[in-house]
Amino acid sequence: MAKDYQKYNVKAAGNLALGQAGTVVETGTTALSGLNVYAIQCLTDTIFATLTDAGASGDAMTGFTLVAGSIIYGEFTAITLTSGSIRAYTGTPSPV
Repeated sequence: MAKDYQKYNVKAAGNLALGQAGTVVETGTTALSGLNVYAIQCLTDTIFATLTDAGASGDAMTGFTLVAGSIIYGEFTAITLTSGSIRAYTGTPSPV
């Protein structure tokens, strides 16, 4: 599936990148859902049990370690950790 890279205007894209809708820190295994997460920073070495990316295809990003300091970008709608801790940057999408 082709990705529409012009889905957001400049202001909306900047707000998403900066987490203007807020951030969520997760240090346990509580499932996060119902959020629009656009970037995830691993605060410690992290393994995901669930990582649903609405804009991705291919293999799941689960079951392996992302090292502390890693940042991943996407359209994440469900996140559950196996271990580690993250800071998730949320946004409110506004299509052009």
